[in-house]
Amino acid sequence: MKAQISAKTLFPKIPVIRFKPEYQECPNCKQTLKVLKTQTKTAVTMEIGKFKIHETIKHCDSCHKIYRSNEPNKLAPYLSIFGFNVLVYVGMALFVEYRNEKQIQHELKKQNIFISIREIGYLGKKFIIYLALAHKESRVQLKELLLSRGGYILHLDGTCEGDSPHLMTALDEIAKIVLDNIKIPSEKADKIVPFLSQIKESYGIPVALVHDMGKGILSAVKEVFPGVADYICHYHFLRDIGDDLLGSEYSKIRNWLKKYSIRSSLRKITNALKEKIETEPDLTECYNSYLNGEDKKTSMSPSVQAYFLANWILDANSESNGYGFPFDRPHYICFKRLEVVRSVIKRLSMSKKKDKYISKINIVTGRILKDRSIRKIVLRMEEKADIFDQLRTAMRIACPNGKDGLNDDGAETDIKTIEGAVTAFRNSEEINALVEKNVDYKKMVKQIDTYWEKLFADPIILTTPDGKE
Repeated sequence: MKAQISAKTLFPKIPVIRFKPEYQECPNCKQTLKVLKTQTKTAVTMEIGKFKIHETIKHCDSCHKIYRSNEPNKLAPYLSIFGFNVLVYVGMALFVEYRNEKQIQHELKKQNIFISIREIGYLGKKFIIYLALAHKESRVQLKELLLSRGGYILHLDGTCEGDSPHLMTALDEIAKIVLDNIKIPSEKADKIVPFLSQIKESYGIPVALVHDMGKGILSAVKEVFPGVADYICHYHFLRDIGDDLLGSEYSKIRNWLKKYSIRSSLRKITNALKEKIETEPDLTECYNSYLNGEDKKTSMSPSVQAYFLANWILDANSESNGYGFPFDRPHYICFKRLEVVRSVIKRLSMSKKKDKYISKINIVTGRILKDRSIRKIVLRMEEKADIFDQLRTAMRIACPNGKDGLNDDGAETDIKTIEGAVTAFRNSEEINALVEKNVDYKKMVKQIDTYWEKLFADPIILTTPDGKE
């Protein structure tokens, strides 16, 4: 019964809701208010769907003051059809639940709310603006909340894409609240200092700071927050170490894959095979049976096998764990899959090797695998990646088998245990031997030593209303 009830069934015609001022007479002149005019506006809310607001506006003949109801503007923003709750629904669906415009449009339609894709995008932008304004107006309450927890730990993080402006964000690591953010042309100190000064004015001095190793941030926090405990984020530290250690070899592997047109060649093969499989019933049946785990004892058609092999190479990203480079290395994984596929083809029967598409894949993989120069680079990459993964394991964050991606907060391990593991790594015979023969490892060790004090520290004691924490 409940499932059959909706705004559409309750209101077969568009309902009209009438609003009048709360005053019948002027509070100042005590004169009876007279009707100035009436106006009608269409609105859409989650509870009702589409309805009409009929508003009566009154005035005082004596003081000429105008009176109207406050209720309509509580339902929908001024000059807007869609109500605040529709705007919030769209904003949460887009930015919290990660749904696309078509999915949101479909869900709203089921609730008797008909809205265009373009309007959903517009409401999403309005949601961000309203959220920013509400956040700005709540700074006093936020400050009180931070003080009630014993203060705040200011975590600074900047990001950018290509030549776009940098987005600098300030978060409290204790309450997990975004305090403020700003777009700046670069992460130079003179651009960051005004932002930090605003944070200081709004929320006071933090008990500690956490950030990456950017020179601009280091200089800015030293200027605005002198004497405040200052630390380096372990994730950013590892990312910078990995970029320096693996970046050169990884870039060369990517360029070699591009030089030999590996991915574009394999895509041409898979596109041709997809069309062939879809148009030939025997191949369609073979493909579906293997996809469903059936008839494993039956010999697979060479065309279907070629399709699976080529797609497997192209699907190298599936082995990534969501951390991004240098933690994930899809170009390197792609190269290793090329080696596996070439070895599989070598073991195939002669009749299958003669298949047109198996032969094409063999040619594509052979282009790059026969190049001895790339093999040397891959071996160096493997050695460096092994060392880097040892450091990741020691630091207990973004570990090689982790699946949390950018949401990884690290293992629940005390800092002294992590410091001990990194000390053992730093002073191991293997690392000392590598430092002697390769400048890249020497730079890695120097970076660890430079930021040691900012990486490992005793717990910070906070004074809260409930005592020490």
